[in-house]
Amino acid sequence: MKTYNIPVEATLEVIGGKWKVVILCHLKKDKKRTCELKQLMLDITQI
Repeated sequence: MKTYNIPVEATLEVIGGKWKVVILCHLKKDKKRTCELKQLMLDITQI
């Protein structure tokens, strides 16, 4: 089992990835459909 020095390390291990944090930020504001997320993030190729 891996140990982490600070909670942020463990959190980033779980939600790490190029788009996960961006998607979570958009979903934090309001519910979104997949097509709405795609429109908000034009650089993304697949959700």
